[in-house]
Amino acid sequence: MAVFKNNWLTEPPHDYELKYYKLLAGIKEIKSLISANLLYSAILEVENELEKLYNIKYGRDEIESKTRIITGIDLDTMSLSYDYPKESEEINTMYEMCNIAIDNLEKLYRLIRDKWRALESECAITEIPDKKVLNTKGYIMYVDPNSEKIPVYSYVEPSSFKIDWDKFKLSKTTEIENNIRSIATFIADSEVTSSQFRFFRFDVKIKSKVPPLDECMIPLMQYCLFNRIKHGI
Repeated sequence: MAVFKNNWLTEPPHDYELKYYKLLAGIKEIKSLISANLLYSAILEVENELEKLYNIKYGRDEIESKTRIITGIDLDTMSLSYDYPKESEEINTMYEMCNIAIDNLEKLYRLIRDKWRALESECAITEIPDKKVLNTKGYIMYVDPNSEKIPVYSYVEPSSFKIDWDKFKLSKTTEIENNIRSIATFIADSEVTSSQFRFFRFDVKIKSKVPPLDECMIPLMQYCLFNRIKHGI
């Protein structure tokens, strides 16, 4: 989904009220995602839009540097003075709205991150039965005490941790019964196949209603696991 149309800011007409209406509509839609705890979609929307807005804002400096005209030199400081071509009212409106949009979306981003960290504090990731930090692949089990089943996801450690956490992929492999015996049996059977696996469990301890699985909790588990193995813990 895309909350904001690709060229909503740059395409004509450059009417302040129209652009502001489009911005408010987008903000309202993202807030609804946050309220529903669809945090993964919300954070992607905000990050993607901020990247475009930053490109517009800081691209202005590049444009100005290419179009400026040398008008003189200060012999005391040995610095050049420049003159810049005047921008149209429409272009000024676009840059003004760009700054307003950035301010509002940065606030939303902080709100999302606060909710994300709050949920993270109500979950726990542990390695079982022991640490195997040299192993580069493994499994993680999503353990919700209110569910009869435990979905199990496999992963392969990325060759470089320069990637963003959301590029680190988890693949659902199976489901097991939600009890200690089933967890132990799964680990034992996997280790018969190979000794190269690590095993993690991600325990959900949220007392209120648990947010949606695919739109929040699995990405949160993905984020936590990525940082866990990235830092060699």
